[in-house]
Amino acid sequence: MVKGCIQLGLVPDINNTVNMVPVDHVARSTALAAIAPLRDHRSHLSVLHVAAHPRPTFNDFLSSLARYGFPTKRAEYLVWRTQLEKHVMEIQDNALFPLLHFVLDDLPTSTKAPELNDANMRELLAPHMTQTNGTVDDELMGKYLAWLIAAAFLPAPTNENPEKPLPQLANLSLAKAVGRSGN
Repeated sequence: MVKGCIQLGLVPDINNTVNMVPVDHVARSTALAAIAPLRDHRSHLSVLHVAAHPRPTFNDFLSSLARYGFPTKRAEYLVWRTQLEKHVMEIQDNALFPLLHFVLDDLPTSTKAPELNDANMRELLAPHMTQTNGTVDDELMGKYLAWLIAAAFLPAPTNENPEKPLPQLANLSLAKAVGRSGN
């Protein structure tokens, strides 16, 4: 979604929430669930949802693109969808091309995230860490964008005076090792 919007220069105005949780939080939660499972007195099985708190919206995380220097503008969903379809038909090179059938449907209706009750997971995590939830905020989006650029998945932003500079990342050789070759 991010790469396709950068290629198009537009982001859709969608205020639906997204259950975007940082990968390190998901990994810690999964590992703890495997080694220290929560025991429910009423049954032998428990549900352990991982949910973002606070839950970002499409507008939240896609607005990060412009703040970090990518030339993107927000457009009403129908305008964005029409421009994306035109872009794909004319240029035939957009990261959203494989998902065109999905995004040309009614994305604001089809992307409504369910409300998940993560009380069991937070209870499981509480004895092991102070931060029992996570979310993808603007700062973390900056790190993700910087890594995707270092891995050669995204182009560098072209706005000369971005609202926020991309963070500097350590161990960029790791990003190059898993990045795309471009072939």
